[in-house]
Amino acid sequence: MSGGIGSADMDMDMDMDMDMDMSTGSVAVRAGGRVRPIGVSPALIKVPDANGVMEDWYHGNKWPPADVQPQTQWINAYPPAYGFPRRYWDSKLYAITVLGEFVLIKNSAGKPRWNQFAPALKALLPTTQAAIKAELDELVTLIEYRAGVMGEAMAQRTNPWAYFRGILMCNSASAPYTHDLVETASHIGQFQAMHYKRHFNRPRPSQYSPALLTPIDVPGHASYPSGHATEAFLIALCLEKVMPAAASTPAGAPPPPPPLPFPGRSPLQQMAQRIARNREVLGLHFPSDSKAGMLLAEETFKILMKCKSINDPNDGLIAKASAEWWP
Repeated sequence: MSGGIGSADMDMDMDMDMDMDMSTGSVAVRAGGRVRPIGVSPALIKVPDANGVMEDWYHGNKWPPADVQPQTQWINAYPPAYGFPRRYWDSKLYAITVLGEFVLIKNSAGKPRWNQFAPALKALLPTTQAAIKAELDELVTLIEYRAGVMGEAMAQRTNPWAYFRGILMCNSASAPYTHDLVETASHIGQFQAMHYKRHFNRPRPSQYSPALLTPIDVPGHASYPSGHATEAFLIALCLEKVMPAAASTPAGAPPPPPPLPFPGRSPLQQMAQRIARNREVLGLHFPSDSKAGMLLAEETFKILMKCKSINDPNDGLIAKASAEWWP
């Protein structure tokens, strides 16, 4: 995402456009459907020469062919009454339609639920100099781990689906509704995070501490709550509703000792925590940003489950995505 993680699934599950740079031989790939140029191709016809002898000649052949009247000789398909096929909807654009449904869900007082979490998030926000210093000191200790996580953290900036679908084998072709669910969670998580980022407008850690020297540019928005944490945990919670128990149930073994975070969580939530923690290693987020993102994801998930597009027992994304997995 722009400042988040919901972006194209670059495992070649979708159609791609490829442009060749003839000067360098490099290929640029663009997602979003193939280009289908239609020009004027040569059609071989017979014409008489000056002596009346028939010879081959190329004449422009258009689409539809010039010798056919499409209005009278070509039959229209007349699509079925259901309209545009659901399976042809772009996942990201479908997610926007669910967002419109999401913001209309109200609480018992008749107010929108999505924007009522500022008090709960404020309670997690460190305010004293001592608390902020403790978080900055922790981030400085994480600097030595940057080399080990850099490749992973960079990939997780825009493609969390590649990591979540690696927990159990699937891709956008084998589990298209699961992919739709991930995209929807990512977009709604981003929407929520950006709303509260603007509300709290917390500075980034590197604005406090020159020692952090982030290895990548700081995203163009405030720090609290973490958008990566919000989106990743929301994705994990949604996938727990559809993926098999091996991915959605905490391990039966005793939880690891501290300081490992969130012991006993499912593999999906452990992946979400890993994505959030990597942002801390890069110096982009405070640990409290990640904790707030997890809380926001949990509250957002409750609203999302009220959306008919998500939780309708017959036609919702949860039901359709669940059918893509083995019992």
